[in-house]
Amino acid sequence: MQIISEQGSERATNDSGKIITFDGRTHVAWQDVTREGYYNRVRTFEHATGRWSDPVTLDAGVDNHARAVLAIDADGVLHAVLGGHGTPVRWCHALARNDVAEWTEPVPLGVGTYPVFLCGPDGMLYLTLRGNGTERHDRGVDLYRRLPGGEWLPPKRLVSLSEEYGQVYAAYHMQMDAALDGTLHAIIDFYEGQDEYGRGLHQATCYVRSGDRGETWTRADGGVVMLPARPEDLDILSRNTRSRHEPLPPPEIRQGGMVVDSHGRPFSFYIDHGVAPGHCRMVTTDAEGYLQQVPVNEYWERVYPDMRALECSVVLRADDALCLLVTLTPFNDEWQQGKPVREMRMRERLDQPLIWLLSFDGGETFSIRPFLEPGRAYNCPSVEKAVGVNAIAADRLPAVLYFDGSREYPGGGDYYEDGCSVAEILSSGGFRANNVILEGL
Repeated sequence: MQIISEQGSERATNDSGKIITFDGRTHVAWQDVTREGYYNRVRTFEHATGRWSDPVTLDAGVDNHARAVLAIDADGVLHAVLGGHGTPVRWCHALARNDVAEWTEPVPLGVGTYPVFLCGPDGMLYLTLRGNGTERHDRGVDLYRRLPGGEWLPPKRLVSLSEEYGQVYAAYHMQMDAALDGTLHAIIDFYEGQDEYGRGLHQATCYVRSGDRGETWTRADGGVVMLPARPEDLDILSRNTRSRHEPLPPPEIRQGGMVVDSHGRPFSFYIDHGVAPGHCRMVTTDAEGYLQQVPVNEYWERVYPDMRALECSVVLRADDALCLLVTLTPFNDEWQQGKPVREMRMRERLDQPLIWLLSFDGGETFSIRPFLEPGRAYNCPSVEKAVGVNAIAADRLPAVLYFDGSREYPGGGDYYEDGCSVAEILSSGGFRANNVILEGL
């Protein structure tokens, strides 16, 4: 266990792209909070000496959602996207190879939230954001691309909010990975719409791919997807439209990432509480390239019969081993109608183990390996993954970054409760700093 910081924010480690190990060094990004504001920081572990560098501040975020994510290009240069929350998002890169001490001045790219960042095998940078327009209904996923060593291209809207679900809260989340031949594979979550009881009336998770650097997109069968797309234009993995069990529910359908092995075969996992509490499926392709879905939650439910999966994250090692990190939580009366509720996901919990689901044969069989036992809060675990030239060596499991304190927003409750601004929350002392911890080096 390595303590990275003692003043992490209440979302310090959310997002993928927080850990990069390359050529004897591990670089870690997270978010701190002080009375002056929210700061995105990065520091480096030198494996030869066993020492950590001092933290380097990349920027100040507008709030706890405005976090940083990393990628690394073929020359070993780190790139950072400094996230917004419906506010400007910026990009910068380190000035020296495999080093985080000095960075270029950040360059504005666009407006959005929840960046997902990747460097393709040819040096192309890919960034997706939950796009924000001038109106609430103008939402979707925007793709930004930077030519190798060149300029950023104008963004493309990949999916968009339907007018049917306009004017209320909508959220989209995309994870992607690139095959060795450059083919992009992606999984996209939809969470939109609202009825008289609550939001998230329409939820779905879908698959799509691109063979030309994100210029055009197709379904698994090669059918062309017109942009911006809706779920019916994509390969729908799961979808439902029904009233929810509480006004502000967490997603019933929640994807757990996308990876592509050395043979170009994609693998993704998602949890669908609408099928059964903690129901988890692996999505991949068969020998003919058609999508297939295989339930995998039975593997851990045999070992932990009183637990259900709350979230998961998949990464791939250099030997093509699939490594799925699963957060388990007690299946008790906190659940409503077999669904997790907002409060059980927000507060600090000491009863959730983290486990690995491992496959060394392309998803044919899996084994369970305990990772972190209950007794400490393992909030917002972020798993090391390949986001460029870096790779996870075949002789170890991926590293995991998390924080051990409360997941409540500053001052408790909802973020903008009673109209309180971020500055007012900070000045009143209404936040709690957390330890940011790295496991698995």
